[in-house]
Amino acid sequence: MPRFVAFWARFLKNFIIAAVLLLSPGLSGAVAVTLSEDDETVVWLAPAVRPSVLPQIAQGVRHPVPVAPLLIDTVQLAQAPRIVATPDRRALMGKGDRIVVEGDLHGVAEFRIVRPSLKLRDPLSGEHLGDEVIPLGKTVLRREGAGGAHSFIITSSTQEITPGDLLIRDAAPVANSIAIRSGATVDARIISIAGGVVHAAQNQVVGINKGGRDNVAAGMSLALYATPEPHRAAAKNAQQQASGPPEHESGRLLIFRVYDRVSYGLITGSVEALQVGDKALAPSTEYTPH
Repeated sequence: MPRFVAFWARFLKNFIIAAVLLLSPGLSGAVAVTLSEDDETVVWLAPAVRPSVLPQIAQGVRHPVPVAPLLIDTVQLAQAPRIVATPDRRALMGKGDRIVVEGDLHGVAEFRIVRPSLKLRDPLSGEHLGDEVIPLGKTVLRREGAGGAHSFIITSSTQEITPGDLLIRDAAPVANSIAIRSGATVDARIISIAGGVVHAAQNQVVGINKGGRDNVAAGMSLALYATPEPHRAAAKNAQQQASGPPEHESGRLLIFRVYDRVSYGLITGSVEALQVGDKALAPSTEYTPH
């Protein structure tokens, strides 16, 4: 009986020592304790010593890449070929799947797959400025059908693709050759926020109701003004909301994509939440956060 107790006492002692060593901070590598067959000798395994430090992987600084929604006009939306079916009648499709498309291809073999998202209107004049579409992926023609039904294969996808989605050619932004003028007169309103959210802040993309025809150019910096809450509560329409004079600058907007009637910019700094209807004006002073 005493030998039995002594055996378990030694076993418990060695187990505790091994556990402490394994959990000790600052050790690089594994440490183990092994009992010999005669239960008298403890063999210690220590980590090997490296002759040099491990190579450090250089990590570059990652900057946010602004992504603007695609914008198409009413005619392009109406004439876009449409996905009507899949050979195996699946409801959701992705990369590598075959799709059946109806519509006039106009000799084009590669398309972008999109889904209509938002109709943009000028908050002051009510003019239809275009339609935002959500990019879903890309597809290439596999076999053109004589009766208007064409076979395509999806080459890339970022979201599930369903029957009813549209095929469009890349909507090219306006090639704006107008020189950027620091004192250019711009009086715009935010008409959309990328992602469908209600409030926008720094590093988010917003659209404004001014474009190339209004002398807006990529690289232009605009001052943002959030509408004061009392004016928001009292506003019954966009024009009434816009009548409130801006009190102080709420942030800056860097324009990076320009269409004919709409532009998209990245909010590079903000001190207040911004919403659709807020102002984007030519800045009068250098931006300093409050």
